[in-house]
Parts: sequence; structure tokens; C-alpha cells
Amino acid sequence: MSRISAFCLIVALAGAGFTACNSSHDDFYDTELPSSAIVKSFYISENDKVLDNLDKVFFSIDLANLRIFNADSMPYGTDVHALGPKITTGGVSKLELIVPRPGKADTTYNYVENPEDSINFSNGPVKLKLTSINELVSVTYTVNVNVHKVKSDSLSWGDVAYTALPTKLTKVTEQQTVKHNGKAYCLTSDGDKYCMAISENPGSKEWVSTIINPGFAMRVETLRSAGDGLYVIDGNRRLFKSTDEGLSWTDMQMEMDYLIGGYENEIIGTVTDKGKWQIVTSTGKKMDAPVGFPVSGSSVPVEYSFPMSSAHQLTIVGGRTSGGSLTNASWGYDGTQWACLSNVALPEALEGVAVFPYFIFEINNYWVANENSIFVAIGGKNKAGVCNRTVYISYNYGMSWKKAPVLMQLPQNMRPSAYAQAVVFPTEMNVKPSASAARKAWKDIALRPLPPFWSIAPGKIDSRASTAITSWECPYVYVFGGIDEYDDLYNTVWRGVVNRLTFKPIQ
Repeated sequence: MSRISAFCLIVALAGAGFTACNSSHDDFYDTELPSSAIVKSFYISENDKVLDNLDKVFFSIDLANLRIFNADSMPYGTDVHALGPKITTGGVSKLELIVPRPGKADTTYNYVENPEDSINFSNGPVKLKLTSINELVSVTYTVNVNVHKVKSDSLSWGDVAYTALPTKLTKVTEQQTVKHNGKAYCLTSDGDKYCMAISENPGSKEWVSTIINPGFAMRVETLRSAGDGLYVIDGNRRLFKSTDEGLSWTDMQMEMDYLIGGYENEIIGTVTDKGKWQIVTSTGKKMDAPVGFPVSGSSVPVEYSFPMSSAHQLTIVGGRTSGGSLTNASWGYDGTQWACLSNVALPEALEGVAVFPYFIFEINNYWVANENSIFVAIGGKNKAGVCNRTVYISYNYGMSWKKAPVLMQLPQNMRPSAYAQAVVFPTEMNVKPSASAARKAWKDIALRPLPPFWSIAPGKIDSRASTAITSWECPYVYVFGGIDEYDDLYNTVWRGVVNRLTFKPIQ
């Protein structure tokens, strides 16, 4: 089996720095430290009982700071109590591994005499001491074998937080949340009054909430977004549009029974006339609804650019057809026509399913994580009126679906719902958060307790060791509202994230 390691050299000479990183351990570096007392390569010998392809785990060597580490940590649960390091140097008389033992004296191993000794890396950094051939120079490295402290590649619903819906109303009976122009718009109602709450980052809890008077009876659940504004239907099927963040509304002089969602600068909906269903848009387009098309109850569209098409695409999933039955199919729209996308549909027909784009990580044979884009489907009601607990994922824009891995399934303390809205927002993560209210929600990568407005489930997300970086963006999923089997509204916002995305990026 091939052996791969990283060679990263950072040396400052005459005020100038240069770097050579991630070479094979078969390569040699021309410039040597005094008496060649340098580590040229470091990797762990093969041991499938510990981890498949263990000898391919990528280690970096920082000669300037005398550090050796695997920047991309090994999987959660990897046993590092007895590993066989393989080390190449520039020529030494002594090479010693000094292993810490809590409450006891350190143990020193002579690598030159016993290169097959197993080393315990579980108690923290191991010291690697090199002595030059002329014994005039001694150099000591710090060796970290990093292992994830959480199951990093899952959607961590097990470490979720939740809070109440943002509103000025004392009681909420209806709500709908959309993402529009980079902001979240949460419309709530108590059956009489309406409140629009707006935030650029739902995780910060910085919402601007305003009681609005639209002048008509809103069907709150029909709130949708297009590129040119917000749209909603009233109780008489009339379509209204707002271009000032929901403060005022204009009658579009059109009728729609259901709003699907926005495509560029038009809103798409369905309308029935004497039992005949049509798909219509705010720009005046009309077409007969295809057989099996969901005329209501579909997911809010997911918009994306398809690699094999120059046109902008959107996908909807599930819903109720013109015949009144539920569907498990996915449908796509390219600005001109609709088509059923399903090769492998959802295993169950559902209405009110929430679909959002996200990421999942897959590990290759070199233990490097590759990021893949996916669609995630959660919630929804089946034909018996029971809310679905199973999470489904699609790797191909909704054409085929399968049950998500166990780690991505909803935790028991997150109740299943239908007609919830899932939106994804990038949240700036900071190693040293600022004192502003917007930053207090995310302290030290969630290692510290969140502020009082969040209720955190048991457990916490820990980060792995990595080199210094100050901030980065992490896409969090926010699930707003939803209803139970009795159509009662959940007054909650749930938050989830792929654990790996909370880790400090490799630098």
C-alpha cells in the first residue's frame, strides 16, 4: 500500500519567508537545518484494525514552529492508543519520542533502536526529539494526532438549538418564513393582526419586527418570494405583491389558488376554473397542469443552476394533485416548461415537506473529506395525516431520493412537522467573537453556552485543533414553525449544521 504524508516547510531567512507544503515523504528538501536535524516525512503505518488506509492519513510538518499534525482530523472514535509512526529525517544520532502519561512520568522511546514501537497519542501531544549526528544540535517537535471529537460529517440535529418565532404578537396561530434578497422574512398572525419580522441572520436573534396592516385578509401560509418582491394570496384568491418588505401591498388583479414560488422576477401559482387546473405566473404565462402535477401542498422551490443546462432551474417535491391524491414525485421548471424529474421518488407521498440545499462530506481513501451538494427533505404529512420523521437526501437535484444516514435523522426531541420552512443562512464564525449582540449568539464555535434566548439540547460541538484563523462562514439550517397532526402551529425555530462546517478551516 502506498504511503502518503505531507511535508510543509516554513522558514524565515533574512526577513523573508517561504513555504513548501504537502510533498510526498519520498521527496527531499534541498535546504537543511543545522546538521540535518529535521523531519522530512511523518506518517502512521498501516493498521486496518485501527482505521482503513491509516497509512494514507495526511500529516504536515512545520519546521518553523516545530509542529507535526494531521490538519484534517481522523474520524470520530479512532483509537490512537497504539500507533506506529514512520519517520524520515535528514540524519540524526538520536530520535526519541517522549510520550505523556497523566499522573505519571513521561515515557521515552528510542526510535533509532526500536522503530516498530507502538506510541500512545491519546494523552495529548507527543514530543519528538532529534539530535544531530555531531550531537551539537537538538531539535524537539510537537506531534499531534488529531481525532474528531464529534461525528463530523453528519447533520448534527443531535446538537440543535431552538428559540421562539420572532414576532411582536402575544399569540401566533399562523406563520410563514421566506428568504428574499439575503434576508429572512417571517410573517406571523394571531388571526386578526399581522407582524413581519426581518433579519439578515436568524442566528443572531437581531430581528426587526413590525405590525403591518395590509388592508386585506392574508393567507399567511401562501407567502412566497420572487426576485422582484414578496407575494401572498388573500381569502378571495387575489394575488398581492409587496416591494417594500411587506409594509404595503399592491393588488395584482390576478387570481391564484396556491402559490408555488418564485422564478427570477415572476411568481408561479396554480388556479382552478370549473375543475380544470392551470399553472400561471404573475407575468401572464398560463399552461394546463400536467397529469400528476402538485397543484397545492408542494415544497417551497429550491433554486439552482444545473451543470447540463444554461437555464436557471427550480425543483418542487411532493404535494397534492388535481385529483386530490398525494404525490411523492419531484418536478422541475426551467422558465419555459415543467417536467417530472423523478427516477426514484420519495419512498412516501407527502404534502408540506420542507426541502433545502445543503452539503454532505464523503471521505476518500486518503481520508480527505470531499464536499458534495445535496437536497435534504424533512417533515411533511402522509395520506393518513401523520407527520413524517424520516429525513431523505438527493444527490441529483431531486431526481432520486433515498433515506439519509442515521446521523442525519431527526433527534427524538425535535418533533416531526408539516409545512415548516427550512432556510439556509451563512453565519460568520469567530475564534474571538466581538462584543456585539449579533456575535453573542456564537461564542468560540459553540463551545460556550449560547445566550438565554436559545435553549440548547444536551451536548455541545467541539472543534478540532487547527492553525490560526479569525473568522469564516458556516451555513446553518433554520427550520421555522410547521404544524402537527392536529394542524396546531409549532412556535419554534430549530437550528442545525453539519459539524465539520463549524470547525476552523485548515490554514
